[in-house]
Amino acid sequence: MNYLLDNKLLSTKQYRFIKNRSTALQLLHFMDKWTEYLEYEGQIDVMHSYFEKAFYKVPHKRLISKLTSYSFNSILINWIRIV
Repeated sequence: MNYLLDNKLLSTKQYRFIKNRSTALQLLHFMDKWTEYLEYEGQIDVMHSYFEKAFYKVPHKRLISKLTSYSFNSILINWIRIV
């Protein structure tokens, strides 16, 4: 992890696996941004998912099949496929 941090190979948007950058902090950061956008009458479309433990217990082929049958975006399906 030190190598990745020292060489700035992780995005500044990366949370959870970096010291002092929890998912709660990430949510607070985005809430601040969303509040700012709404103050200027902007629009916000959000999808937040938290896979961690549950993701490893799900049969991936079945999940991908169901997402495809519900016409989920192919980019999302491909992202799940490679995770």
